[in-house]
Amino acid sequence: MSRIPAIACSLCLAVVAPCFAASHASPDTASIAAPVPITLDGIIHPDSDDTLAFTPDGNTVFFDRSNGPHKTIMVSHKVKGHWAKPQIAGFSGHWFDQDPVVSPDGSYLLFNSDRPTAPDGQPLTQDYFVGGKAPGSNIWKVERKGEAWGTPVWLGPIINDDPFVDFASIAADETLYFIRWDKKARAMHIWRSLYRNGSYLPAVRVGLGDPDVSTHDPAIAPDQSFIVFDYGKTKGGLGRLCIAFRQGDHWSRPIDLGDVVNKDMPWGAHVSTDGETVYVTGQSGIWRLSLAGWLKHSADMAKR
Repeated sequence: MSRIPAIACSLCLAVVAPCFAASHASPDTASIAAPVPITLDGIIHPDSDDTLAFTPDGNTVFFDRSNGPHKTIMVSHKVKGHWAKPQIAGFSGHWFDQDPVVSPDGSYLLFNSDRPTAPDGQPLTQDYFVGGKAPGSNIWKVERKGEAWGTPVWLGPIINDDPFVDFASIAADETLYFIRWDKKARAMHIWRSLYRNGSYLPAVRVGLGDPDVSTHDPAIAPDQSFIVFDYGKTKGGLGRLCIAFRQGDHWSRPIDLGDVVNKDMPWGAHVSTDGETVYVTGQSGIWRLSLAGWLKHSADMAKR
């Protein structure tokens, strides 16, 4: 798969030749599962579809679909054990929408969009990564209303304080992780905002690896015990897929998930409802990757 849309391609050009310095400590190779291709009964198109996000019951999936320079969020439901033909999600279809993610309790969904943040506004644009304007991105929220979904609501200026705020990931306590361009460091960084008394607090940068190296597309565990993300920049991609583990008040060094995982240049990880699997998008399609070997290895190391 080629990630053609403007936001994603611009990210590929954003950071030139960083120093990749992830740790390569890993469990025994025999305990590391290989990625498994995912088509969901053939409804997933490997040349256009991204970022699978399932509801907690596993019976509904959201993803984004590219059509030329446009992106739309699609939805499919499992009916009698099989996935139905995807439809455009009721809250999408007009703007450049992508990267849906469902909250761990299934009560709401977040996604990125270039749609205007005010009724009389203009679509968001940014010129951080390419020679000219490209679609911008802010995070929007859609609440579940019974069997349907409500109207998108802008997440507000505490989170959306820039024309490019992208790729949300949600912990069980509603702590929000996302990416934003760091103008001072000239790198993409993952940020974290606590949710308290119905509001998000000002975000702080998540200390993952070298601050001069870009981090992309966080996938936070529900209990925030680990995070999967892309680290650095590789030719034609957003970096190498890595995992880091929570160690008290800080994170371990990024641990590279290996050549078998990274050969397809994966991005856009989402943690599955089981808490130990991620779905990632690569150049050739969407993959399911079990983290069980890595999680067991981390637990064993913590006991020593």
